Amino acid sequence: MKIDRAIDFLLSLSRSPLLLLLVNRLAVNKSRIDRQRLIASVIKYLLVDYGREGMLGDLTVFEAKNLQLMHDGLLLHRLKGRAQGVSGKRHEQLKSSIENIQQRTDFLKKLEGPDTLRFLANLYLEDIAPDFNPAFLILFRAVGKRLFNHFVDSIRAVETLPGTINEVRRLVGNEPVFFIANHISNADHLPILFALNRAGVISPVVIAGSNLYRGISRKILPKLNVCQLKRDDMIEKKIKWLGNPLYIETFKQHNQYMWLHNEPYLFYPEGGRSRSGKILKPKVGIIKNIFEFVEKRDRSVYFVPISLSYTCVPEDLAIEESRKGVNISYGDLIQQLVKLNREYGSLQETTTFVNLGQPLKISPGELPELEDFSDQLMHRVRAGICTTPTYEVAPMIINLCATGKERYRFTLADLKNAAPDYDFKRLNLGLEVFAAKKFIKPGTEPDTFEIVNHDLLKQYANRTECDF
Repeated sequence: MKIDRAIDFLLSLSRSPLLLLLVNRLAVNKSRIDRQRLIASVIKYLLVDYGREGMLGDLTVFEAKNLQLMHDGLLLHRLKGRAQGVSGKRHEQLKSSIENIQQRTDFLKKLEGPDTLRFLANLYLEDIAPDFNPAFLILFRAVGKRLFNHFVDSIRAVETLPGTINEVRRLVGNEPVFFIANHISNADHLPILFALNRAGVISPVVIAGSNLYRGISRKILPKLNVCQLKRDDMIEKKIKWLGNPLYIETFKQHNQYMWLHNEPYLFYPEGGRSRSGKILKPKVGIIKNIFEFVEKRDRSVYFVPISLSYTCVPEDLAIEESRKGVNISYGDLIQQLVKLNREYGSLQETTTFVNLGQPLKISPGELPELEDFSDQLMHRVRAGICTTPTYEVAPMIINLCATGKERYRFTLADLKNAAPDYDFKRLNLGLEVFAAKKFIKPGTEPDTFEIVNHDLLKQYANRTECDF
């Protein structure tokens, strides 16, 4: 509850006209996009496309309308079921939601053609478009430094080559720039955005899955310039939101409006967090849209690889559970970060590296082959990963035990003999993290260890590898 009240206070304070005026004059991050103008412009573009029978025709709009009505029907059924079992304030909240969705459904049923398109596009954009507030960003960042102090203190911004950060700073805001990162954790946004802020770089729009929009996070993510992409089911176990043609086109045109106005973007081409630990083969959908933008608008764009690495990987236990089929897309991101921060405070070594790579320019008429370029981009990300003690010690343990007589037991001397040139301090730091997380445990004799969780050690060992 304390966090809820603190966030509500920050949201209220950030709406102060005087504070916003000062921030927009003095801060690096400013209000650069008028949200209502964006929504109106995207809807106007979609209606023009519909009028000339382009991508959006009567059949597409009819399909989107039916999908939305089915989605709302299922949602109403679920909410009515929940309302029967609760009372008090929660019952009133559910009752209000039911009434709003019922009114929306009744209204949508009466619409046809362009009116349907206008209504649905506006509905989708209200979810998709960030409601960025630079004053809230500053206030939240200040609170975050205290609330997640151990996690924030672990972040190190580095550059692949001297001068990279200056080059990125020069480009961002003046050209379309895309930060491309490996995706390890739901918490990835935090170290990347803190690192960019420390470097004096404008905070990018972040494309994030709807699984993050839970609890307090639902309130704060749009204010932090996060753009929601619904990748989950629209119609349960039948059709995903990405199978709705109007939703996809609305999302695409929203992004292209942003790019036309030089808004920097951050996204993860892998799509989701890696379950194996290895960098996954990139999904090319958004990169394909960027290529289309380059050709259509005759604009050059820049890709900046970001290589992220953790000494202590957030939600590593949950990721391993997910690999075994458990659903881990639940919980509130802020609460997860509070828990993670406590864990970081108990460890001696928790460094998180954010390594910025050299910008890569793509120009009209010189587009590379899409899949080859996407793969090369992720290989650049892999090449920039700064290895941590845990990334280095995990494969040492696995290799040693795979060849030893007792597969799940090793000694400190065994590790030192297997890698005589390896830094002894880093070896101890890696072992400390794994022991604290109970991946290994001390044996019955001095300086001996037993492996408790081989799969999680393997997850750490895979972090510098590509799965393609």
